[in-house]
Amino acid sequence: MNAYCDLLLFDVGAERFALPLGDIAAVLDSTDVQRGAGLDARGVGVLRSRDAFVTVYEPSHVLGVQCSVVDPLLLILTHTDCTIGLLVDHAEAALAVPVHGVRDLSAMGGTDGVVVGALRPATQWVTLLDTQSLVHALLDRRPAHAA
Repeated sequence: MNAYCDLLLFDVGAERFALPLGDIAAVLDSTDVQRGAGLDARGVGVLRSRDAFVTVYEPSHVLGVQCSVVDPLLLILTHTDCTIGLLVDHAEAALAVPVHGVRDLSAMGGTDGVVVGALRPATQWVTLLDTQSLVHALLDRRPAHAA
């Protein structure tokens, strides 16, 4: 395991989270999100990106917190077979974060594998998330044992 990892730190409400920077295709303004009906039950809108539609999700049902700003940012997450959008309050890259201090939380119950650890790269604790598990939880495609 590398001693350092490039992360994208993001805030939702009063909480700070992190995902591997390589799993983030883009950070966009959410003003182009078309909100409305005709989406799957958990989607809040769609964004047209590169001749495809990306479903946009609000994180509250998975992360337990809601966006607190009027115009949130949009993270475009890519993992394996899908691309989705996730609304967040704020985002910033954190390059070369030391991972030797990550506290393993993967065995914590009730997270469906979304939460893998916690680290403190500066003055605030950050919850480290697993991109694949987050995407599957947002899409409600969790493994049978996690449902």
